[in-house]
Amino acid sequence: MGLKDIRRFVEMVERLFARWGYSHTDAKVYAYLLLSEEPLTINDLVELTNLSRSSISVSLSKLTKDYMVSVRKVGKTKYFYPIPAFLEKFLKQPEEMLEREILPLKELVKKLIDESDSEDYQEKLSQILEDLANLECVLRKVIEIETGNMNCLNE
Repeated sequence: MGLKDIRRFVEMVERLFARWGYSHTDAKVYAYLLLSEEPLTINDLVELTNLSRSSISVSLSKLTKDYMVSVRKVGKTKYFYPIPAFLEKFLKQPEEMLEREILPLKELVKKLIDESDSEDYQEKLSQILEDLANLECVLRKVIEIETGNMNCLNE
């Protein structure tokens, strides 16, 4: 794999991880672990990423806590292994979006409708509420599919 391909891979993982609330450092560390043919030490990652030892250590702690990286200690040296978890992270998105964003937003829009005296404004807010209800329905169907039969992954 050429340097250009490696950079592109790292950039793509960074964009994906940003959507999941991870830092660019977290993504860069994870990407280099994924690309490596063998486990890496913090020193290896410092050399590959040009990031500071402390920022890599913080990222490895977070990634380990989130079960995306495992660690094995040999003597005094820690070796880090990636655990491919793209699907797992993706599958959590609909439920998190529903709980953290869509349902609270729906409640707020309902409150604004109730408090408004303007029929035009209520109509506009009702359209927003309808759109949010449709999105909620779609997200609930996705969650249902995710928690149900996932035979399509084995086909």
